[in-house]
Amino acid sequence: MNSSPLDSAQRPLDIVLRPHATFDTFVSPEDHELVHSLKGLARATGEPRHYFLWGRTQSGKSHLLQAVCNHLARTGLRTVFLPMREFAAADPNLLNDLQHLDVVCMDDIDCVLGQGGWERALFRIVNDMWLGNKALVVSASCKPGDLDIGLADLASRLAGGLVYRLSSLTDEQKKLAIRLHAQARGLEVSPEVCSYLLRRYPRELKKLVEIIDKLDNYSLALQRKITVPFVRSVLAGT
Repeated sequence: MNSSPLDSAQRPLDIVLRPHATFDTFVSPEDHELVHSLKGLARATGEPRHYFLWGRTQSGKSHLLQAVCNHLARTGLRTVFLPMREFAAADPNLLNDLQHLDVVCMDDIDCVLGQGGWERALFRIVNDMWLGNKALVVSASCKPGDLDIGLADLASRLAGGLVYRLSSLTDEQKKLAIRLHAQARGLEVSPEVCSYLLRRYPRELKKLVEIIDKLDNYSLALQRKITVPFVRSVLAGT
């Protein structure tokens, strides 16, 4: 069987999505409108739908972009999630032909800005997705106007879509996120366990979710409930 240009473009993009990075486990009470709008990408509208999400580390940008792809995977739309931080040293040509997809999600694009080759490649895909009435969701650590972009056309195009700021989570919102991630794995986590995790372990949500994965594995193997003593024994030395 002959390979299409899209096949050759996707071969180096073997990115595994986190299965529990979904809209249901995304916590940010101020962003209901954004989540509703991103869910709507499953409906073809015949017009460009471009989103620029920005916020500090741990504001949920990566989670939300993966949630888009996980959600749309059930609809038959062709999507790709690109963690640009991982591709900063790669050949910008890896973006070639992605305009044949229905939705492209590019995370942390500021990691490749300031490099002429990457900026030209980004402009091509952003422009092609716009002209093809395709959906594009990108994220960065700051708003479009504060990005260090040398290519004026790229700066203009990125600022031309819908721009949303994601807020960092409070401790209470992190506790809710822990419970939602646990429930997605079939676990029940008490408020006491959530408070213990926030007091004793790294407070970054990504790290907390990794802890939930570890507790899930041990709980299943040992047939134990998730209690503070159990957490303490499993994570001793972590």
